[in-house]
Amino acid sequence: MTDARHDSTSNAYHTTVPCVTGSTCRIVGICTVSRAEHRVAQTREIVCTRKVMADVVARGLNVTEVAHDYQPQVTQFVTKELHATNSYDTWHGTKNVVKEMRKICSGTVRNRNSTWFTELSDKMKSTKTHLYWCMKNCTGSADDLQSKIMNISLHYQGIHHGCHHESRCRQPGYVPKRKLLTDPAAIRALESALKKTSIFRNASDYCRCRDTYWIESFNHQLLTYLPKRVHFGMDTFVMRMNLAVLDWNENVQRAATSHRVYLNARRPDHQAPSRVLVVKKFKFVQHIWEAYVHMNKQSTHPILEEDDGSDEEALFL
Repeated sequence: MTDARHDSTSNAYHTTVPCVTGSTCRIVGICTVSRAEHRVAQTREIVCTRKVMADVVARGLNVTEVAHDYQPQVTQFVTKELHATNSYDTWHGTKNVVKEMRKICSGTVRNRNSTWFTELSDKMKSTKTHLYWCMKNCTGSADDLQSKIMNISLHYQGIHHGCHHESRCRQPGYVPKRKLLTDPAAIRALESALKKTSIFRNASDYCRCRDTYWIESFNHQLLTYLPKRVHFGMDTFVMRMNLAVLDWNENVQRAATSHRVYLNARRPDHQAPSRVLVVKKFKFVQHIWEAYVHMNKQSTHPILEEDDGSDEEALFL
């Protein structure tokens, strides 16, 4: 998986694209391009992606699939030049679903039942949850994903023959939490909104349900080594980036001691337990020091010889 990271919020000087494996979640390649090499920050991602993927392939790694957020230029590179399977991140796919659903779920009184419908007012957020479920349970088939997405409208109409056999709506005595759809205009509006989603239009890129969680976590960790409020020169930037990579590869997916649930008043539905991880290790610091000492052909544990005090003055110099 790949994703671009800029060193500032606007007019970035450095742009970095790391490459993380989906199996071990470790970084196997990283590339940084500065403004001196490519002036336009918005188009640096494809430049970095080409370089980092070339380095990964040159190392003998077999690249079969690349997951990223919705970037058409990267998609063309992955499918046409790299000849690999392209996948889009699920979070970016559902990011604007609530925003688009709000257009048909709420509005002014005079536009009621014309541009927005009261029967859809309680289905704005749950539709996003349904889309996540569809991507996770479509068995890697684009047609199955589109079929499950369109079944959302039938589910809200009380027609559950297309729902999963283990779903609550298929169990005896099921009582729906939301108002059933009966207005034909509201049904057509919901179906039209579902077909306009990026997930439905690019079902072949979302059917494998890939996410870029690990690479986003790495970008968050980078703030420790490369805060965006500070500008670094190219050499210092690359040095700090390499330290962050060593830190990440050593401590990623470390064990957890327990689980804890954080309650947020703004997001009461977020109740997934968080893993309390063990303390991080920094063995890479010792490895760097040993490599430096070895490069200078010195021993890491010198033997102190007895001194008669004659060289005391030279020692203080």
